[in-house]
Amino acid sequence: MKLKPNSSRALNLVCISAVLASGAFTAQAADLAPSSFNLAVGSANGKVKSLAAANENAVVNLYTNNAGKLQADFVFTGVGSGASLQAVLKQKTAKDVFTFQVRNAAGAYVNVGSASGTRDAQSLRFALPNGAFANGQARARIVSSASANDANLDLLVISDAVVSGPTVPPPTPTPTPTSTPTPTPTPTPVPTAGVKLPPTGKINWDWQIGATSDSAIAVPAGVTLLDVDVFTTSAAKVAQLKASGLYMICYVNAGSYQPGYPDSAQYPNYLKVQADPNWPGEYFLDVTDVFKPNSVLASILDARLKLCKEKGFDAVEPDNLQNDENVKGGRITTQQQIDFNGWFADAAHRNGLAVFQKNGPDKVLLKDRTGKMMVEKFDGILNEECQQYNECAPLAEYPKRGKLALNVEYTKDPNCAQSNSLNINTIRKDLGLKGGNMSGYKRLFCQ
Repeated sequence: MKLKPNSSRALNLVCISAVLASGAFTAQAADLAPSSFNLAVGSANGKVKSLAAANENAVVNLYTNNAGKLQADFVFTGVGSGASLQAVLKQKTAKDVFTFQVRNAAGAYVNVGSASGTRDAQSLRFALPNGAFANGQARARIVSSASANDANLDLLVISDAVVSGPTVPPPTPTPTPTSTPTPTPTPTPVPTAGVKLPPTGKINWDWQIGATSDSAIAVPAGVTLLDVDVFTTSAAKVAQLKASGLYMICYVNAGSYQPGYPDSAQYPNYLKVQADPNWPGEYFLDVTDVFKPNSVLASILDARLKLCKEKGFDAVEPDNLQNDENVKGGRITTQQQIDFNGWFADAAHRNGLAVFQKNGPDKVLLKDRTGKMMVEKFDGILNEECQQYNECAPLAEYPKRGKLALNVEYTKDPNCAQSNSLNINTIRKDLGLKGGNMSGYKRLFCQ
């Protein structure tokens, strides 16, 4: 269990390409380049090279020469929608920071991401804010962090752009008799073959992943869904609990390394990209490894999923699906994280398990590389402290689709009226999520 930081970032990645020449971009089909750009700095004495010097390969060289912070504005015209903004930027020094902004519906420029910390070319892809497209235009901006920045911008496009053209009046429709519309029922999730989907609606549940053994687990009366650790819970205990009518979820740490587990020695050091400051000895992982040939991480996680299935669990709760926020310096982008999350959901289904999205309310409607949103990939969501961080509304996207939404609060009693209005099942728990027979166990359930 990891407490998530209060963050609502949402980046989105795709692969695209484009070139700029003589102040105008040329892009591949479905990728729209800026129709114009303007480069300026904070001082009249500043220097910006709109085209690269003869010995450069860059499209645009952004150079401030100690004259003031740089601001480069780009206008995309004839566009009605798009998937994301992508850029390729190579900084001259690792200390430089360039922030990417996109204009929103209110006309304000909002940060969508940044590039820093490396001299290598970075492929950057950012989600577009609501209202980014207005009157057939979208506007982007690049801002430097200091008065001495230097970088080459090799690519900038809106991917999967839908070009807006002149409006053609539709033919006059033939009048049809009016009728009272039939209410749309809540959709019923379609189970993957061999997967037992979690219950839906209002349920009574408990979270005891801190239970250190079978004997530490005790189930309160009325509970119908229980989440426990895959390594500390035996197959016999799972069978006993399922025989009493419980839907059983196994906890696995997907995005972090934890010492002391039976498979901990299998994690090579190169996967451990940053120490977790809140949990000594633990490390956030390079989740992009699962897409590499002969991936070690994919092998470890697949084995954990098989163990869950062999022990008789119905579903899996994968922890740490937010390394794009946890790992500093943009090492893992949001799209890379979303792609990993989608990969894990697919892997769980292949192993005959239902799967819950863990935390990340801001990611619920983001799409992975297969084009599906997280709310479509996962069979439910288990979130920590949505009331504490005022981010419960996105969780309701799951109940809207006939799927289960679970939430836990730690520091104060939950607002049950709010949870019930959103069809979210909220409990208050002790921070250690201890077993029912352990000292310090706490649980308060919203009726």
